[in-house]
Amino acid sequence: MSLVRKRKLSEEETPNKKQAQATTTTTSTHIIARLYTTKETGSNLDIPRKPVIYIGRSSSCDVRIDGIDVSSKHCKLNLIQTTDTGNAYLSITDVSSNGLKINDEYLGKGSSSILKTGDVVTFAKTGGRFIFRYVKDEKEKKKKEGGAKSFFDDYILGRQLGSGHYAVVKEAKDKKTGGTVAVKIFHPNKTGSTSSSSRTEEMKLKQEMELLLSINHPNIVKFVGHYIEPINDHSVNTYLVLEKMNSGELFQRIINKSKLRVDETKAFFRQILSGLQYLHEHDIIHRDIKPENILLDITPKTDKFQKSTGPWDDNEYDVRVKIADFGLAKFIGELKFTNTLCGTPAYVAPEILKNDSRKYTTKVDLWSSGVLLYVCLCGFPPFSDELGPPNMREQILQGQYAFYSPYWDEISDVVLDLISNLLVVNPSERFNVEQTLNHFWFNEKEPEKDELPSEDSQFAEDSYGSSSQPSQLKRLMLRSNTQPMTLKEQYVSSLHVATSS
Repeated sequence: MSLVRKRKLSEEETPNKKQAQATTTTTSTHIIARLYTTKETGSNLDIPRKPVIYIGRSSSCDVRIDGIDVSSKHCKLNLIQTTDTGNAYLSITDVSSNGLKINDEYLGKGSSSILKTGDVVTFAKTGGRFIFRYVKDEKEKKKKEGGAKSFFDDYILGRQLGSGHYAVVKEAKDKKTGGTVAVKIFHPNKTGSTSSSSRTEEMKLKQEMELLLSINHPNIVKFVGHYIEPINDHSVNTYLVLEKMNSGELFQRIINKSKLRVDETKAFFRQILSGLQYLHEHDIIHRDIKPENILLDITPKTDKFQKSTGPWDDNEYDVRVKIADFGLAKFIGELKFTNTLCGTPAYVAPEILKNDSRKYTTKVDLWSSGVLLYVCLCGFPPFSDELGPPNMREQILQGQYAFYSPYWDEISDVVLDLISNLLVVNPSERFNVEQTLNHFWFNEKEPEKDELPSEDSQFAEDSYGSSSQPSQLKRLMLRSNTQPMTLKEQYVSSLHVATSS
């Protein structure tokens, strides 16, 4: 080969080598974001800071992803530089044949979306599922919190378990232990200012979180951890890590059975009261006791001859009750939390509906517990629009309820007496946890009729359950134009509405 030919080849190769070196340097030192895999054995992906970035199966892509249904070029990222703050963001466009999902929803070919920290990006069916995070947000978080870890450093986010007014609940896997947890991801909140009052609020929240994380009781869902994840300059997501229960909610058990047996209900209720007593001793008021927030941890029998620990179903060895979703007002804001409660008030104490300016007491949880006990035993709530007039809200404010025949005919007056001491409008006259646990119903032997509380401690006959003055137990026939709707019927109705819409 001539010297001229060698020199020409050398000149052609040099730019390619320089370009390869530049790409490597850009990838390692100029990363704008990362994709964190949700697979335990998968790899995280760095996204270089470039005007246009392609992700796909082709070797020509800036970020390569394997998968039989991943397109050669699956998506395109465009760098967007803001003029006001100087921050940079990425816009993602689906250019694939087999689909791209953002937060479990298809984006649509040719459609674009601005990526936010915490977004879940899924590439077709075999390309993997990733959590997107801007490097800037990670650095700011560590600087602000003294090097605090990100949620994604400790956990691999999995499938969605449920959603509510203010959060979604997902499964997650602990990277260290391999154990499974539940993580409640609250909808984005605006970050506070740097004023001294804002810093005081942050310090207060931190102290309250330390209290919640210290809660340890067999009948309360345990808090495992707490993370603040920036989305952008103005918003954050709060990640609350909790122990995961695998046996569903009390709500579903009531729906499946229509109502619960008396002995079964008593065993559940005693555990609920034990958990509430612990919370109240730590100055924590739940305010949202309802069947959906009572989780179950069921241990099945290993064989049919194994004796159950309580009055459980034939295939159940033990059933542990766990109270969930306490302390939520600390994460979503007091006003928003109260408004949410008042929007669905079936279990809410009248003093909350009145929006009483005085501080709520632990007695609000005892009212809700009374409603819960009522629902467990007959399958429908004591207050509802179906039992009106008046409407549900007025029924609650007036303490207007009854024990209707035939639903309560086989249930003893002892149980009705307990419920009647819980559904008392005046909080000062309502039972507390200790009084409830000491009630006759929780004795091994139920009392004779002459052992029941005297008329002085029962409702006045004409008050229809109103609680400023006690009255006798109100067993009534339903009015001909009213019919209660059971939890099961409400659930089926809600499914029908969701399907038709």
